[in-house]
Amino acid sequence: MKIFIVIALLTLSTTILAVDRFTLVVDGQAKTQIVTGENPPETVLFAAKELQTFVKKMSGAELPIITQSIDGTPSIRLGPAARAKLNFLGFPSSFLKEIKRDGYVITIRKGDLCIVGIDDAGPQTDIDTLLKQGITHDVTAWMFNRGTLYGVYRFLEELGMRWYLPGEFGERVPNLKTLTFSGEIKENPHFISRTVGYWSLWIGNNFDKNYKNITVMPGERAEIGFTPAENRMWELRMRGATFQIPLNHYPTSTRWVERFGKTHPEYFALYPGDIRDNVNPHEGHLCYTCPGVAEESVTDIQAFAAGKNSEARGISRIHPITKRTMNDNNKGWPEHIAFGDYFSLLPHDGFRPCSCPECVKLISLSGVKGEEHSKLVWSYINQCAERISGKMIITCLAYGSYSRPYPGMQKLPPNVTVGFCTYSHPASLYYKDDFERYEKLVTQWASLTHGNLAYWQHYLASNRTEENVGMPEHTPEMYARCIRIMARHGNHVFCEMMASSIMFELFNRYMLLKMFYNPTLNEQAIFDDFILGFYGPDAGPIIGEIYTDIGKKSVERFRNRYAGYSFWEKLFSEKTMHDYQARTDLALKKVVGTPYEKAVSAFKKYYLGLMEQGRSRYADPLAQLLASFNPEFVCRQVKVPIVVDGKIDEAEWKSAVSVTMGNTVNGKTTANLTEVRTCHDSQQVYFAISAVDPGVGTRAIQNGGSGVVDGIEIYLDLPHNHQGYYRVGVDLTGKTYDYHYIDHIELGRPNWRSKAMTAVTRGESNYLMEVAIPFTSLMAPTGSLAGMEWGVLVGRTEIRAANTNDRQSSTSLLLRNKFEQANYFNHLKFTDK
Repeated sequence: MKIFIVIALLTLSTTILAVDRFTLVVDGQAKTQIVTGENPPETVLFAAKELQTFVKKMSGAELPIITQSIDGTPSIRLGPAARAKLNFLGFPSSFLKEIKRDGYVITIRKGDLCIVGIDDAGPQTDIDTLLKQGITHDVTAWMFNRGTLYGVYRFLEELGMRWYLPGEFGERVPNLKTLTFSGEIKENPHFISRTVGYWSLWIGNNFDKNYKNITVMPGERAEIGFTPAENRMWELRMRGATFQIPLNHYPTSTRWVERFGKTHPEYFALYPGDIRDNVNPHEGHLCYTCPGVAEESVTDIQAFAAGKNSEARGISRIHPITKRTMNDNNKGWPEHIAFGDYFSLLPHDGFRPCSCPECVKLISLSGVKGEEHSKLVWSYINQCAERISGKMIITCLAYGSYSRPYPGMQKLPPNVTVGFCTYSHPASLYYKDDFERYEKLVTQWASLTHGNLAYWQHYLASNRTEENVGMPEHTPEMYARCIRIMARHGNHVFCEMMASSIMFELFNRYMLLKMFYNPTLNEQAIFDDFILGFYGPDAGPIIGEIYTDIGKKSVERFRNRYAGYSFWEKLFSEKTMHDYQARTDLALKKVVGTPYEKAVSAFKKYYLGLMEQGRSRYADPLAQLLASFNPEFVCRQVKVPIVVDGKIDEAEWKSAVSVTMGNTVNGKTTANLTEVRTCHDSQQVYFAISAVDPGVGTRAIQNGGSGVVDGIEIYLDLPHNHQGYYRVGVDLTGKTYDYHYIDHIELGRPNWRSKAMTAVTRGESNYLMEVAIPFTSLMAPTGSLAGMEWGVLVGRTEIRAANTNDRQSSTSLLLRNKFEQANYFNHLKFTDK
């Protein structure tokens, strides 16, 4: 094990030169001293204590910490003491000027070991005090230079220390009675911003909350000993970023509805019906062609740049729900919007375009995904940037419906940083030629900017929703491949990962932090070091085999876009999971009584355990589903148009094959039966719904949006590519609610209308509904559609269902939770027969 760690770490160094050999400890006896200099920065003193602590853990020897070196004794000089030594030796100023933020130099000179980086000083940089006060989440509180500390951690890694996970659970200390170092290490991080996930945010009530979400493994945090303070320390030891570029949603974070909703309704998006989005503070989408929107945005930026408090622009720092103050370290400005020399103008998540004439002119109807609102958003960004003087930089993500440059787009002003958030889930790039398209688009955006791109990535994003829980994502080769493309064109990255499961995300998080600091590292070397170091030399190879097999199956999953049923049956069957458990039991036997036992046990309980939990969601309905699989709609062509009268009495309906709905909890048939039939003529597609509803004749029927009151929703994905869809909701008055989604959260054309004909008849204990949707509304061809296939889902909302599981049901028996999952839609097959 000791030999392995030394060899593996040589592959992790950026620059190591064979110069002298420096001895710290011999046979458990200290042979050096730690020198900080007089009045060292707080971070340097903390670095000295950390070095002293871990050298003692490794060797048993305690190195003294002193301010001035003792003649005749070799010294480890930190921070200012190292600078003084190097200056005394006449080193050129360029030697130290090459050190950038979060970088360091580790070098042996004239018998002393010097470790030096850029260090801030002052009580606000006292790490011990910050942790004791529970300040682990405040991003701005931790944005101070601590380069020498990072150099110390890198030096300790070279001696054999590892921190695979926060706290003692993830700490691996080699037992070495003699410690020596040779060479020289010079490192600067490639990515200045390199945040990985939300672990440091889970504090106070949020951290302690007993989450019921299925992705959370009960008892995991307590058993591992995971705390916010330990996590912050882990981020330090992994040399996490001391600066974060703001790349978040501007309108909601700067309270546009509160500030301008009543006084300037023209600032807000206009929707059909002459309605402005100026009421709900959580919405408030903007009209990006309104001159006042750009003017107010520029004024916000100028106020922040001038050092004014957020209140000067009417932005309260009082949280609207908790009523606590926020962002005090940033003069009240949200740091994810405005920080340093950067200001984010990113629109809302789930972008809703304005339908005023000027905005509509800029909306693309090309059908190219990601181009729909590109001209609308980037014209606004360009306009604001041209009016900003000084050193302020505007940021905005290339995201969602504005993720691609629009045709003819010119180079952006020099003070714009584009955040690339297209193809942001790297594992998905295994699908067909997605990686080639990803690389091409990165290069295209880079050509439109004057500086480096920023990146917003979603690793393990596919596991965030309940329908995908327990699906592992072990694809280090693609992660590394993307990181190297990112490094070629950018130097900021935010990696969005969830904190639901610690063990499930452990290796991904470790590897990403390593490679965001140094993209040239070898992902296989990182994996080998992790497996053998964390799980031990005896159990590590066994756990490594499981990871490797999971990796192969993960690649197959993304190459084929497997949905849940294919994933569990084709890739991780009961036999496969049993084999993993058996191998892990063998690994456990090999590490009983060793420091590695807890790690292997946690892998079994929380990694494989989460997989088993995910699989169990499909095990119950699978037995009945595998016989018939998911229902398919056969849409026959009729010669005479259906009369839409809500009676469902034509002979064509009687001969059409019906599909029975199952609830969205477990896929089982609902107590109140719902049957759906479909057919088409040359101009439109028809749906007939027969629904049992014992209370329909005795209660008042109210109209309301789909999913809010009793009614039916029809989703159509043309073609069935799982990317976007039309949604037509029909309540029991026959009123329609129409939406065109580019994906599951972003609307395309806000004024899209289905022009559907509807009719509803209500009996004593049932209702019948007919819906006819014109092909022209769906931009589908008219005439014969024989051989064509769409995606379709018909869902029902039953507000007063006797069984709460039956409140929502659908024709897709594989769908769980919400309707808006295009990969679980049924197939709608057209035929002339």
